[in-house]
Amino acid sequence: MIYTSTDFDREQTAEYTLLVRIGSGENALAVVDGEKRLKLITTYDPAAAGQEITDLLDLNFTAVKLSLQGSRYTFIPQEVFDEASTQLYLNHLPYDGLAETVTADIAPLSIKMLHQIDRLGAESFLARFPGILTYSAMQALLQSTANYGLKTGDPLLIIDKQESDLMVCFFDGNRFVYANDFAITGIDDNAYYLYAVLEHLGGGECHPRVCLSGNIAEGDGIHQWALMHGIDVVFADSGALAGIAIPTEIVPQQHRFLTLLGLHLCE
Repeated sequence: MIYTSTDFDREQTAEYTLLVRIGSGENALAVVDGEKRLKLITTYDPAAAGQEITDLLDLNFTAVKLSLQGSRYTFIPQEVFDEASTQLYLNHLPYDGLAETVTADIAPLSIKMLHQIDRLGAESFLARFPGILTYSAMQALLQSTANYGLKTGDPLLIIDKQESDLMVCFFDGNRFVYANDFAITGIDDNAYYLYAVLEHLGGGECHPRVCLSGNIAEGDGIHQWALMHGIDVVFADSGALAGIAIPTEIVPQQHRFLTLLGLHLCE
């Protein structure tokens, strides 16, 4: 799919921000102007990008932000974080010597996120945009849902699905409690991991509100699971959560783009 606003100006792209989400089988792009209005959004197969995508990526974007799935990460409360102890923190993460380690602030949660980004699949963007900023997809998810999670007051489970990746976050009583992502290899993996998370968070006693984003559709397996175990189930209002004005044409599909548009909030 592709949406382009009628006032998208290819001569003004140096004043726009390009957002990029790299996936295992699908990439997504969005262009946001200085007034936080969506100018363009599209998904495409990275193995068969057409001329329209090639032409778009040839434009002169000064600000480019990119997210990658599958990062390894850990969280440290900001109040006790000591940069001199970074190597000690990294001992809690598996490390193959290839991934780059990044320290990020998630200000609404008052936490530091240390994550290791494997840039496999992003080489063309890194070469094309030397000043590109890279982030973990989990950072984009937390950045866009933090205020929502902290304000609900009720237990809140956030589920995001992208191809073969499942990300889960949990807030309880205005507190950020849990975040993890899982590699999905089979048809039953989604339910398996969601049951495991629910058990970890309190088993049969945990009946949270549920917010769904990504490649989840009404009536599919994850949606049905959420209806069975949640007290209230909603699809993410990505525009409101990311602070970006979404055109009416995109509203029915906007929950698919939360981790893409959430990049706009990442610093």
